[in-house]
Amino acid sequence: MKKMLTNNLGLKLLSVIGAIMLWLIVMNIDDPYTYRDFSPIQVTMLNENVVTDQGKVYKIEDGSDVISIRVWGKKSVLRELDITDFTATADMQKNIKYNDLVGIEVTCSNKNIRSADINLSRENVVISVEDASSEQFNVVVKQNGKVADGYMIGTALPEQSLIQISGPASVIAKIKRVEVEIKTTGVNSDRTIHGKLNVLNSDGEAVDTTYLEYTGKNDGMDVAITMLRSKTVPLSVGHTGTPEEGYSFSSISYKPETVMIAGASDAISKITAILIPDEAINIDGVSENQQQTIDITQYLPDGIRLADETDALIAVSVEIEKKQGKTVTIPVSRIGVQNVPAGMEVDFGDTSSIELVVMGTSSELAALDTEAIAVTLDVGHTRAGNYTETLNVTLPDSGCSLMQDVEIQYKLVKRTAADDNKTTGDSSSTNGSIDSKKENVSDAGNDNTTGNSTPDNTAGDNSSGDSAGESKNDSATE
Repeated sequence: MKKMLTNNLGLKLLSVIGAIMLWLIVMNIDDPYTYRDFSPIQVTMLNENVVTDQGKVYKIEDGSDVISIRVWGKKSVLRELDITDFTATADMQKNIKYNDLVGIEVTCSNKNIRSADINLSRENVVISVEDASSEQFNVVVKQNGKVADGYMIGTALPEQSLIQISGPASVIAKIKRVEVEIKTTGVNSDRTIHGKLNVLNSDGEAVDTTYLEYTGKNDGMDVAITMLRSKTVPLSVGHTGTPEEGYSFSSISYKPETVMIAGASDAISKITAILIPDEAINIDGVSENQQQTIDITQYLPDGIRLADETDALIAVSVEIEKKQGKTVTIPVSRIGVQNVPAGMEVDFGDTSSIELVVMGTSSELAALDTEAIAVTLDVGHTRAGNYTETLNVTLPDSGCSLMQDVEIQYKLVKRTAADDNKTTGDSSSTNGSIDSKKENVSDAGNDNTTGNSTPDNTAGDNSSGDSAGESKNDSATE
Protein backbone atom coordinates (compact mmCIF):
# COMPACT_ATOMS: atom_id res chain seq x y z
CA MET A 1 0.00 0.00 0.00
CA LYS A 2 2.81 2.34 1.01
CA LYS A 3 4.61 1.52 -2.15
CA MET A 4 1.54 2.31 -4.18
CA LEU A 5 1.20 5.75 -2.53
CA THR A 6 4.80 6.69 -3.03
CA ASN A 7 5.12 5.35 -6.46
CA ASN A 8 5.27 8.19 -8.98
CA LEU A 9 4.74 10.68 -6.15
CA GLY A 10 5.77 13.69 -8.16
CA LEU A 11 3.37 12.89 -10.89
CA LYS A 12 0.60 12.38 -8.41
CA LEU A 13 1.29 15.74 -6.71
CA LEU A 14 1.32 17.42 -10.06
CA SER A 15 -2.02 15.85 -10.86
CA VAL A 16 -3.49 17.11 -7.56
CA ILE A 17 -2.23 20.62 -8.16
CA GLY A 18 -3.57 20.54 -11.67
CA ALA A 19 -6.93 19.36 -10.42
CA ILE A 20 -7.09 22.18 -7.86
CA MET A 21 -6.17 24.73 -10.43
CA LEU A 22 -8.72 23.31 -12.80
CA TRP A 23 -11.32 23.53 -10.06
CA LEU A 24 -10.35 27.12 -9.35
CA ILE A 25 -10.54 27.93 -13.00
CA VAL A 26 -13.96 26.36 -13.28
CA MET A 27 -15.17 28.11 -10.15
CA ASN A 28 -13.79 31.44 -11.31
CA ILE A 29 -15.48 31.11 -14.60
CA ASP A 30 -18.77 30.28 -12.96
CA ASP A 31 -18.53 32.80 -10.00
CA PRO A 32 -15.60 35.06 -10.70
CA TYR A 33 -13.97 37.54 -8.28
CA THR A 34 -14.70 41.00 -9.66
CA TYR A 35 -15.82 44.54 -8.67
CA ARG A 36 -18.87 46.74 -8.79
CA ASP A 37 -19.17 50.56 -8.51
CA PHE A 38 -21.77 52.36 -6.40
CA SER A 39 -22.58 56.09 -6.39
CA PRO A 40 -23.53 58.54 -5.16
CA ILE A 41 -23.17 57.80 -1.49
CA GLN A 42 -23.86 60.56 1.02
CA VAL A 43 -21.43 60.84 3.90
CA THR A 44 -23.03 61.37 7.31
CA MET A 45 -21.16 63.68 9.65
CA LEU A 46 -20.88 62.39 13.22
CA ASN A 47 -20.18 64.23 16.48
CA GLU A 48 -20.64 67.72 15.02
CA ASN A 49 -20.76 69.08 18.56
CA VAL A 50 -16.98 68.91 18.61
CA VAL A 51 -17.15 72.12 16.52
CA THR A 52 -20.48 73.61 17.55
CA ASP A 53 -19.74 73.43 21.28
CA GLN A 54 -16.94 75.91 20.66
CA GLY A 55 -19.38 78.50 19.27
CA LYS A 56 -18.35 77.70 15.74
CA VAL A 57 -19.92 76.19 12.68
CA TYR A 58 -18.53 74.28 9.75
CA LYS A 59 -19.24 74.08 6.06
CA ILE A 60 -18.51 71.18 3.76
CA GLU A 61 -16.47 72.36 0.81
CA ASP A 62 -16.81 71.36 -2.84
CA GLY A 63 -19.40 68.65 -2.24
CA SER A 64 -16.77 66.49 -0.60
CA ASP A 65 -19.41 64.70 1.50
CA VAL A 66 -20.63 62.81 -1.57
CA ILE A 67 -18.47 59.90 -2.75
CA SER A 68 -18.47 56.88 -5.01
CA ILE A 69 -17.05 53.45 -4.11
CA ARG A 70 -15.71 50.36 -5.87
CA VAL A 71 -16.48 47.06 -4.13
CA TRP A 72 -14.53 43.84 -4.81
CA GLY A 73 -15.94 40.36 -4.25
CA LYS A 74 -17.59 37.34 -5.74
CA LYS A 75 -19.88 38.05 -8.53
CA SER A 76 -22.62 36.18 -6.73
CA VAL A 77 -22.14 38.38 -3.66
CA LEU A 78 -21.88 41.62 -5.55
CA ARG A 79 -25.04 40.78 -7.44
CA GLU A 80 -26.97 40.86 -4.19
CA LEU A 81 -25.71 44.26 -3.08
CA ASP A 82 -27.62 47.56 -3.21
CA ILE A 83 -26.41 51.11 -2.57
CA THR A 84 -28.47 51.15 0.62
CA ASP A 85 -26.26 48.37 1.99
CA PHE A 86 -23.43 50.86 2.43
CA THR A 87 -23.03 53.47 5.15
CA ALA A 88 -20.48 56.25 4.84
CA THR A 89 -19.60 58.31 7.93
CA ALA A 90 -17.11 60.99 8.88
CA ASP A 91 -16.58 61.14 12.64
CA MET A 92 -15.48 64.64 13.65
CA GLN A 93 -14.40 63.40 17.05
CA LYS A 94 -11.96 60.69 16.05
CA ASN A 95 -11.21 61.29 12.38
CA ILE A 96 -10.65 65.06 12.14
CA LYS A 97 -7.28 66.03 10.73
CA TYR A 98 -5.63 69.42 10.35
CA ASN A 99 -8.94 71.09 11.41
CA ASP A 100 -10.30 70.86 7.89
CA LEU A 101 -10.24 67.14 6.98
CA VAL A 102 -12.49 64.43 8.40
CA GLY A 103 -11.71 60.82 7.48
CA ILE A 104 -14.43 58.79 5.76
CA GLU A 105 -15.32 55.25 6.72
CA VAL A 106 -17.59 52.99 4.67
CA THR A 107 -19.18 49.79 6.00
CA CYS A 108 -21.39 47.23 4.29
CA SER A 109 -24.28 45.44 5.88
CA ASN A 110 -23.38 42.29 3.93
CA LYS A 111 -20.87 40.36 6.02
CA ASN A 112 -19.27 38.88 2.90
CA ILE A 113 -17.89 42.36 2.13
CA ARG A 114 -15.08 43.62 4.31
CA SER A 115 -13.89 47.22 4.64
CA ALA A 116 -10.74 46.17 2.79
CA ASP A 117 -12.89 45.20 -0.18
CA ILE A 118 -14.14 48.79 -0.57
CA ASN A 119 -12.21 51.45 -2.43
CA LEU A 120 -13.31 55.10 -1.90
CA SER A 121 -13.17 57.88 -4.49
CA ARG A 122 -11.90 60.16 -1.73
CA GLU A 123 -10.67 59.56 1.79
CA ASN A 124 -11.73 62.78 3.55
CA VAL A 125 -14.54 65.29 3.79
CA VAL A 126 -13.12 68.80 3.41
CA ILE A 127 -14.60 71.31 5.86
CA SER A 128 -14.09 74.94 6.79
CA VAL A 129 -14.66 76.04 10.36
CA GLU A 130 -15.67 79.59 11.26
CA ASP A 131 -17.48 81.60 13.90
CA ALA A 132 -21.22 81.15 14.23
CA SER A 133 -23.57 84.10 13.85
CA SER A 134 -27.26 84.76 14.44
CA GLU A 135 -29.32 87.73 13.25
CA GLN A 136 -32.94 88.85 12.92
CA PHE A 137 -34.34 89.93 9.56
CA ASN A 138 -37.59 91.57 8.48
CA VAL A 139 -39.84 89.31 6.46
CA VAL A 140 -41.39 90.86 3.35
CA VAL A 141 -44.05 89.30 1.16
CA LYS A 142 -43.45 88.65 -2.53
CA GLN A 143 -46.54 88.15 -4.68
CA ASN A 144 -46.13 85.76 -7.56
CA GLY A 145 -48.98 85.82 -10.06
CA LYS A 146 -51.76 88.17 -11.23
CA VAL A 147 -54.85 88.46 -9.05
CA ALA A 148 -58.34 88.51 -10.58
CA ASP A 149 -59.20 91.49 -12.80
CA GLY A 150 -60.53 94.47 -10.87
CA TYR A 151 -58.84 93.38 -7.63
CA MET A 152 -55.58 94.00 -5.86
CA ILE A 153 -54.04 92.84 -2.61
CA GLY A 154 -54.70 95.36 0.14
CA THR A 155 -52.61 93.83 2.90
CA ALA A 156 -50.33 90.81 3.01
CA LEU A 157 -49.21 90.02 6.54
CA PRO A 158 -46.77 87.17 7.24
CA GLU A 159 -47.35 85.26 10.45
CA GLN A 160 -43.95 86.53 11.61
CA SER A 161 -42.68 89.98 10.75
CA LEU A 162 -39.19 88.99 12.00
CA ILE A 163 -37.23 85.79 11.65
CA GLN A 164 -33.98 84.78 13.32
CA ILE A 165 -31.43 83.03 11.14
CA SER A 166 -28.29 81.31 12.45
CA GLY A 167 -25.31 79.95 10.56
CA PRO A 168 -21.75 80.68 9.45
CA ALA A 169 -20.84 84.33 9.96
CA SER A 170 -19.70 84.67 6.34
CA VAL A 171 -23.09 83.48 5.07
CA ILE A 172 -25.14 85.57 7.50
CA ALA A 173 -23.19 88.65 6.38
CA LYS A 174 -24.40 88.09 2.81
CA ILE A 175 -28.09 88.16 3.74
CA LYS A 176 -29.80 91.45 2.82
CA ARG A 177 -33.42 90.42 2.36
CA VAL A 178 -35.73 87.65 3.52
CA GLU A 179 -39.01 87.22 1.71
CA VAL A 180 -41.89 84.80 1.78
CA GLU A 181 -43.12 84.08 -1.73
CA ILE A 182 -46.82 83.37 -2.25
CA LYS A 183 -48.78 82.45 -5.37
CA THR A 184 -51.69 84.85 -5.97
CA THR A 185 -52.86 83.95 -9.46
CA GLY A 186 -56.62 84.52 -9.80
CA VAL A 187 -57.15 85.42 -6.13
CA ASN A 188 -60.27 87.57 -5.52
CA SER A 189 -61.06 87.10 -1.81
CA ASP A 190 -59.40 87.26 1.60
CA ARG A 191 -57.44 84.14 2.50
CA THR A 192 -54.28 82.65 4.05
CA ILE A 193 -51.58 81.34 1.70
CA HIS A 194 -48.54 79.29 2.65
CA GLY A 195 -45.34 80.53 1.03
CA LYS A 196 -41.72 79.51 0.87
CA LEU A 197 -38.86 81.50 2.35
CA ASN A 198 -36.28 83.08 0.05
CA VAL A 199 -32.99 84.39 1.43
CA LEU A 200 -31.34 86.92 -0.90
CA ASN A 201 -28.10 88.88 -1.06
CA SER A 202 -27.66 92.52 -2.04
CA ASP A 203 -27.87 91.60 -5.74
CA GLY A 204 -31.18 89.82 -5.26
CA GLU A 205 -29.57 86.44 -5.75
CA ALA A 206 -30.35 83.41 -3.59
CA VAL A 207 -28.00 82.71 -0.70
CA ASP A 208 -26.93 79.10 -0.05
CA THR A 209 -29.10 78.10 2.90
CA THR A 210 -27.57 74.64 3.42
CA TYR A 211 -25.98 75.60 6.72
CA LEU A 212 -28.62 78.09 7.87
CA GLU A 213 -31.21 77.46 10.56
CA TYR A 214 -34.47 79.40 10.83
CA THR A 215 -35.80 79.69 14.34
CA GLY A 216 -39.15 77.92 14.34
CA LYS A 217 -39.63 78.13 10.56
CA ASN A 218 -37.87 75.70 8.27
CA ASP A 219 -40.56 74.95 5.71
CA GLY A 220 -42.01 78.38 4.90
CA MET A 221 -44.54 80.74 6.42
CA ASP A 222 -48.28 81.54 6.24
CA VAL A 223 -49.39 84.92 4.85
CA ALA A 224 -52.85 86.43 5.52
CA ILE A 225 -54.05 88.58 2.60
CA THR A 226 -57.01 90.97 2.22
CA MET A 227 -58.35 91.97 -1.19
CA LEU A 228 -59.46 95.41 -2.45
CA ARG A 229 -61.38 96.50 -5.54
CA SER A 230 -59.41 98.64 -8.01
CA LYS A 231 -60.22 100.94 -10.91
CA THR A 232 -58.63 103.67 -13.03
CA VAL A 233 -59.92 107.24 -12.62
CA PRO A 234 -58.88 110.57 -14.19
CA LEU A 235 -57.02 113.30 -12.34
CA SER A 236 -58.38 116.86 -12.28
CA VAL A 237 -55.84 119.64 -11.68
CA GLY A 238 -56.75 123.34 -11.52
CA HIS A 239 -54.92 126.52 -10.51
CA THR A 240 -55.35 129.74 -8.60
CA GLY A 241 -53.85 133.23 -8.79
CA THR A 242 -53.28 135.82 -11.50
CA PRO A 243 -50.05 136.12 -13.49
CA GLU A 244 -48.01 139.31 -13.54
CA GLU A 245 -49.61 142.22 -15.39
CA GLY A 246 -49.16 141.84 -19.10
CA TYR A 247 -49.17 138.04 -18.87
CA SER A 248 -51.95 135.51 -19.04
CA PHE A 249 -52.57 131.87 -18.12
CA SER A 250 -52.45 129.78 -21.29
CA SER A 251 -52.81 126.11 -20.34
CA ILE A 252 -52.10 123.45 -17.72
CA SER A 253 -51.05 119.87 -18.36
CA TYR A 254 -49.99 116.96 -16.17
CA LYS A 255 -48.68 113.44 -16.38
CA PRO A 256 -50.06 110.93 -15.72
CA GLU A 257 -53.62 112.01 -16.48
CA THR A 258 -55.14 108.90 -14.89
CA VAL A 259 -54.29 106.83 -11.85
CA MET A 260 -55.34 103.42 -10.53
CA ILE A 261 -56.87 103.50 -7.07
CA ALA A 262 -58.02 100.78 -4.69
CA GLY A 263 -60.39 100.50 -1.78
CA ALA A 264 -63.39 98.70 -0.37
CA SER A 265 -66.19 98.15 -2.89
CA ASP A 266 -68.59 100.63 -1.26
CA ALA A 267 -65.92 103.35 -1.02
CA ILE A 268 -64.43 103.04 -4.49
CA SER A 269 -67.80 102.98 -6.26
CA LYS A 270 -68.33 106.64 -5.27
CA ILE A 271 -65.06 107.88 -6.76
CA THR A 272 -65.18 109.21 -10.33
CA ALA A 273 -62.04 111.38 -10.29
CA ILE A 274 -59.22 112.51 -8.01
CA LEU A 275 -59.50 116.28 -7.58
CA ILE A 276 -56.36 118.29 -6.89
CA PRO A 277 -57.44 121.61 -5.27
CA ASP A 278 -56.68 124.85 -7.10
CA GLU A 279 -54.54 125.99 -4.17
CA ALA A 280 -51.98 123.32 -5.04
CA ILE A 281 -50.98 125.29 -8.17
CA ASN A 282 -50.58 129.02 -7.45
CA ILE A 283 -49.57 131.20 -10.40
CA ASP A 284 -50.03 134.55 -8.67
CA GLY A 285 -47.54 137.08 -10.04
CA VAL A 286 -45.64 134.67 -12.30
CA SER A 287 -44.37 135.70 -15.73
CA GLU A 288 -42.91 132.45 -17.07
CA ASN A 289 -43.82 128.81 -17.48
CA GLN A 290 -44.02 126.77 -14.27
CA GLN A 291 -43.20 123.11 -13.62
CA GLN A 292 -43.71 121.36 -10.32
CA THR A 293 -44.25 117.92 -8.83
CA ILE A 294 -47.24 117.16 -6.61
CA ASP A 295 -47.76 114.24 -4.22
CA ILE A 296 -51.38 113.28 -4.80
CA THR A 297 -51.66 110.89 -1.84
CA GLN A 298 -52.66 113.81 0.41
CA TYR A 299 -55.70 114.43 -1.78
CA LEU A 300 -57.06 110.87 -1.84
CA PRO A 301 -60.47 110.42 -0.19
CA ASP A 302 -60.71 108.48 3.06
CA GLY A 303 -60.50 104.74 2.54
CA ILE A 304 -58.88 105.11 -0.89
CA ARG A 305 -55.25 104.33 -1.72
CA LEU A 306 -53.11 104.10 -4.82
CA ALA A 307 -52.84 100.70 -6.40
CA ASP A 308 -49.15 101.43 -6.97
CA GLU A 309 -47.39 103.74 -4.52
CA THR A 310 -44.92 104.74 -7.23
CA ASP A 311 -47.79 106.66 -8.91
CA ALA A 312 -47.92 109.14 -6.01
CA LEU A 313 -46.05 111.92 -7.83
CA ILE A 314 -47.45 113.74 -10.86
CA ALA A 315 -45.63 116.32 -12.99
CA VAL A 316 -47.61 119.52 -13.59
CA SER A 317 -46.71 122.05 -16.30
CA VAL A 318 -48.33 125.52 -16.49
CA GLU A 319 -47.95 127.58 -19.68
CA ILE A 320 -47.82 131.37 -19.20
CA GLU A 321 -48.09 133.61 -22.28
CA LYS A 322 -47.30 137.27 -22.64
CA LYS A 323 -50.40 139.21 -23.65
CA GLN A 324 -50.67 140.85 -27.07
CA GLY A 325 -52.72 143.82 -28.21
CA LYS A 326 -55.36 143.85 -30.92
CA THR A 327 -57.14 146.93 -32.22
CA VAL A 328 -60.87 146.49 -32.75
CA THR A 329 -62.87 149.16 -34.61
CA ILE A 330 -66.46 149.66 -33.45
CA PRO A 331 -68.80 151.94 -35.46
CA VAL A 332 -70.70 154.48 -33.38
CA SER A 333 -73.87 152.94 -34.73
CA ARG A 334 -73.20 150.02 -32.33
CA ILE A 335 -72.93 152.24 -29.26
CA GLY A 336 -75.95 151.81 -27.06
CA VAL A 337 -76.92 155.18 -25.60
CA GLN A 338 -78.59 154.98 -22.17
CA ASN A 339 -80.31 157.37 -19.76
CA VAL A 340 -80.84 160.22 -22.30
CA PRO A 341 -83.01 162.90 -20.60
CA ALA A 342 -86.48 163.45 -21.99
CA GLY A 343 -86.50 165.92 -24.80
CA MET A 344 -82.77 165.52 -25.41
CA GLU A 345 -80.64 163.58 -27.88
CA VAL A 346 -76.97 162.62 -28.40
CA ASP A 347 -74.96 163.92 -31.33
CA PHE A 348 -71.55 162.27 -32.01
CA GLY A 349 -70.69 164.86 -34.63
CA ASP A 350 -68.05 163.77 -37.13
CA THR A 351 -67.06 160.67 -35.10
CA SER A 352 -67.95 157.60 -37.15
CA SER A 353 -66.15 154.88 -35.11
CA ILE A 354 -64.08 154.19 -32.03
CA GLU A 355 -61.03 151.99 -31.54
CA LEU A 356 -60.61 149.50 -28.68
CA VAL A 357 -57.25 147.93 -27.83
CA VAL A 358 -57.95 144.41 -26.54
CA MET A 359 -55.26 142.46 -24.69
CA GLY A 360 -54.98 138.67 -24.59
CA THR A 361 -52.99 135.62 -25.60
CA SER A 362 -52.77 134.63 -29.22
CA SER A 363 -55.37 131.90 -28.72
CA GLU A 364 -57.68 134.23 -26.77
CA LEU A 365 -57.47 136.92 -29.41
CA ALA A 366 -58.07 134.38 -32.17
CA ALA A 367 -61.20 133.20 -30.38
CA LEU A 368 -62.49 136.73 -29.71
CA ASP A 369 -65.86 137.43 -31.36
CA THR A 370 -65.71 141.15 -32.06
CA GLU A 371 -69.39 141.18 -32.94
CA ALA A 372 -70.13 140.16 -29.36
CA ILE A 373 -68.39 143.21 -27.87
CA ALA A 374 -71.01 145.43 -26.23
CA VAL A 375 -70.33 149.19 -26.00
CA THR A 376 -72.69 151.55 -24.18
CA LEU A 377 -72.75 155.25 -23.24
CA ASP A 378 -74.42 156.30 -20.00
CA VAL A 379 -75.33 159.97 -20.53
CA GLY A 380 -75.87 161.01 -16.94
CA HIS A 381 -76.38 164.73 -17.82
CA THR A 382 -79.58 166.75 -17.99
CA ARG A 383 -78.51 169.98 -19.67
CA ALA A 384 -77.55 170.50 -23.27
CA GLY A 385 -73.86 170.92 -23.96
CA ASN A 386 -70.61 169.25 -25.07
CA TYR A 387 -69.39 166.32 -22.99
CA THR A 388 -66.64 163.70 -22.84
CA GLU A 389 -67.54 160.34 -21.26
CA THR A 390 -65.88 156.95 -20.74
CA LEU A 391 -67.62 154.22 -22.67
CA ASN A 392 -68.75 151.03 -20.94
CA VAL A 393 -67.17 148.12 -22.82
CA THR A 394 -68.21 144.52 -22.14
CA LEU A 395 -66.04 141.84 -23.75
CA PRO A 396 -67.26 138.29 -24.32
CA ASP A 397 -65.98 135.69 -21.87
CA SER A 398 -62.85 134.79 -23.85
CA GLY A 399 -60.17 135.74 -21.36
CA CYS A 400 -59.37 139.02 -23.11
CA SER A 401 -59.32 142.40 -21.39
CA LEU A 402 -59.44 146.04 -22.42
CA MET A 403 -56.01 147.67 -22.44
CA GLN A 404 -57.37 151.08 -21.38
CA ASP A 405 -60.62 152.98 -21.03
CA VAL A 406 -62.04 154.57 -24.17
CA GLU A 407 -63.57 158.06 -24.11
CA ILE A 408 -65.87 159.68 -26.63
CA GLN A 409 -66.97 163.28 -27.18
CA TYR A 410 -70.59 164.04 -27.88
CA LYS A 411 -73.12 166.86 -27.78
CA LEU A 412 -76.34 166.70 -25.80
CA VAL A 413 -78.94 168.76 -27.66
CA LYS A 414 -82.62 169.50 -27.33
CA ARG A 415 -85.03 167.63 -29.47
CA THR A 416 -87.30 169.70 -31.67
CA ALA A 417 -91.03 169.28 -32.09
CA ALA A 418 -90.43 167.64 -35.42
CA ASP A 419 -88.20 165.06 -33.70
CA ASP A 420 -90.90 164.30 -31.15
CA ASN A 421 -93.39 163.54 -33.94
CA LYS A 422 -91.07 160.93 -35.51
CA THR A 423 -92.16 157.37 -34.85
CA THR A 424 -88.55 156.24 -34.77
CA GLY A 425 -87.47 158.81 -32.23
CA ASP A 426 -85.81 156.40 -29.73
CA SER A 427 -83.21 158.55 -27.99
CA SER A 428 -81.46 155.53 -26.61
CA SER A 429 -80.72 154.05 -30.05
CA THR A 430 -77.92 154.93 -32.37
CA ASN A 431 -80.24 155.14 -35.35
CA GLY A 432 -82.21 157.74 -33.45
CA SER A 433 -79.03 159.72 -32.98
CA ILE A 434 -78.22 159.56 -36.66
CA ASP A 435 -81.80 160.61 -37.59
CA SER A 436 -81.51 163.40 -35.07
CA LYS A 437 -78.47 164.71 -36.87
CA LYS A 438 -80.44 164.77 -40.10
CA GLU A 439 -83.34 166.52 -38.38
CA ASN A 440 -80.90 169.03 -36.89
CA VAL A 441 -79.98 170.05 -40.42
CA SER A 442 -83.66 170.62 -41.18
CA ASP A 443 -84.15 172.41 -37.90
CA ALA A 444 -81.19 174.60 -38.69
CA GLY A 445 -82.98 175.77 -41.82
CA ASN A 446 -86.09 176.53 -39.80
CA ASP A 447 -84.00 178.45 -37.31
CA ASN A 448 -82.62 180.57 -40.16
CA THR A 449 -86.16 181.46 -41.26
CA THR A 450 -87.02 182.36 -37.73
CA GLY A 451 -83.84 184.30 -37.48
CA ASN A 452 -84.79 186.36 -40.52
CA SER A 453 -88.07 187.43 -38.92
CA THR A 454 -86.52 188.04 -35.60
CA PRO A 455 -84.31 190.87 -36.84
CA ASP A 456 -87.45 192.54 -38.23
CA ASN A 457 -89.09 192.34 -34.84
CA THR A 458 -85.95 193.48 -33.24
CA ALA A 459 -85.69 196.28 -35.67
CA GLY A 460 -89.24 197.35 -34.80
CA ASP A 461 -88.40 197.20 -31.22
CA ASN A 462 -85.32 199.28 -31.78
CA SER A 463 -87.41 201.83 -33.71
CA SER A 464 -89.77 202.11 -30.82
CA GLY A 465 -86.87 202.43 -28.57
CA ASP A 466 -85.45 205.21 -30.64
CA SER A 467 -88.72 207.07 -30.53
CA ALA A 468 -88.90 206.70 -26.83
CA GLY A 469 -85.35 207.86 -26.60
CA GLU A 470 -86.13 210.84 -28.65
CA SER A 471 -89.09 211.69 -26.47
CA LYS A 472 -86.96 211.38 -23.39
CA ASN A 473 -84.36 213.62 -24.93
CA ASP A 474 -87.03 216.17 -25.84
CA SER A 475 -88.36 216.17 -22.33
CA ALA A 476 -84.94 216.62 -20.99
CA THR A 477 -84.36 219.61 -23.25
CA GLU A 478 -87.50 221.24 -22.18
